[in-house]
Amino acid sequence: MNAKIVFSMKEYLIRPFRLTYRWGLPYLRSRRELPHLLNAYGLVGEAAEIGVQRGNYSVELLKRWKGLRLYSIDPWMEMGEEYVDISNVSQGEQEQLYEETVDNLRLFGKRSEIIRQTSQQAVVHFEDEQLDFVYIDAQHHYEAVKEDISLWWPKVKKGGLLAGHDYLDGVPGTGKYGVKTAVDEFVRREGLDLLVTEEKLYRSWLIFKP
Repeated sequence: MNAKIVFSMKEYLIRPFRLTYRWGLPYLRSRRELPHLLNAYGLVGEAAEIGVQRGNYSVELLKRWKGLRLYSIDPWMEMGEEYVDISNVSQGEQEQLYEETVDNLRLFGKRSEIIRQTSQQAVVHFEDEQLDFVYIDAQHHYEAVKEDISLWWPKVKKGGLLAGHDYLDGVPGTGKYGVKTAVDEFVRREGLDLLVTEEKLYRSWLIFKP
């Protein structure tokens, strides 16, 4: 991480949160800075990524994050034609993606655990408030995101972080998205603060648990 980003992160950490949800002010430039934020806040216990594909972001987290263990959760399962998403590939391709993930994460030993299950199946393995951090990047349609938030929010500890990818609605070319609507509804209902990264399209959203 270069000096400019270090300075930027320090500035963010010593001042009150400036919320993109209300004022459009930046917090993180991209999700690449997220591991450094987790380290700075002492969120270095256990975490989970929901929706892994070939494990690229799991690798990025494990390289930069000082946490104890990351659970990489994905069923690697073809979802059928009704689910419109570029990542919804054939079962043969899903098997290849799973093998790539295993190869990519082998380097991290016991810090990495792969759980080949759906979000609904995997969540039962975790106690409430067990996880410091959860990152949701599974199915992107409204109903799925709404369900994933409701499933994983209780598993995040107080002071921990629930986050996810692709904060947008509509059909941008890679699939049908309802992430923004699902996230916005949740923060409004619960009276929470929402932070959003600065990428042009595929932004990440972040919610600290009070």
